[in-house]
Amino acid sequence: MSNPSKLAATINARCPQCHEGRIFTYKWWNIFKFSQMNEHCPSCGLRYEVEPGFFFGAMYISYAFTVGIMIVGGIIIYNFFGDPSAEGYIIPITLVSVIMVPFNFRMARVLFIHLFSMVKYKSDAAGTAPSK
Repeated sequence: MSNPSKLAATINARCPQCHEGRIFTYKWWNIFKFSQMNEHCPSCGLRYEVEPGFFFGAMYISYAFTVGIMIVGGIIIYNFFGDPSAEGYIIPITLVSVIMVPFNFRMARVLFIHLFSMVKYKSDAAGTAPSK
């Protein structure tokens, strides 16, 4: 197999150890199951939740994404729609924030596992999933 970079593995929501196995069970557009994660990497067997409650830290990244969405949304509305009333800000920014939940949730977890799990890339990890 090819050797995807850490950036490519992060963007494609792949395992931080082998860069091949999918972190999430379903695609992001499956709005009813977007949050379901594989417990272990299907390629190398790495357990994704390093310790109980590990992904609580991803909430901080998710919060930063949401604040960013709100700031950018406010700037766009102000500059292109001439400073409307409060509802002119609240309604579109809230709608965009809700629509972005699947992306926000998944990218926060993927970034958190890649940045803070202390798992290093192993080129020989792929294909070594433990038998069940």
